[in-house]
Amino acid sequence: MDEYLEVQGHRAYVGMTSEGEAAVGRIAIWAASVEENLTDLCASLINSDSEVGYAVTANMSASQMIQLSRRLVTDSKTASDKDRAEVQALLTEAKAALEQRNKILHATVGELMFEGKTAFSNRRKKGPAAAGQQPRWETTLHGVEELDEIGARLFKVSEDLWGYVHLPPD
Repeated sequence: MDEYLEVQGHRAYVGMTSEGEAAVGRIAIWAASVEENLTDLCASLINSDSEVGYAVTANMSASQMIQLSRRLVTDSKTASDKDRAEVQALLTEAKAALEQRNKILHATVGELMFEGKTAFSNRRKKGPAAAGQQPRWETTLHGVEELDEIGARLFKVSEDLWGYVHLPPD
């Protein structure tokens, strides 16, 4: 009886397979790694020994660290033009990958699967609503393969960010 209650509780109304749940978990794992590497990159751009950089970035969001890293790498006197361009492109990819993550991890998961896909309803409004009407919410359908692609994208961004953490100090 206790096993039945456990299944009926937190797992009963999630509209995805165990493989889908695992793919969402990998999205969370690799997004955390992206954020950690953003912190390391930003901290190293602020100060070569990073201690000051970690103090500055302690309460910053990933978006704020991306913005600050953009400014710091642009103003760097020691980073090559090639490194500046590659870091800027990587920061653009990091922002896009984290936004994609947000649409999964900050969504309500549907109770039903449609053709092997799970509905993710995002709290962000899809567009303005006319006076007196409810806003429309963004809903997307993702299968296991698509969720795995998002996790793989975040993994690649994390690995690529790590490659730039130790740019030549100013």
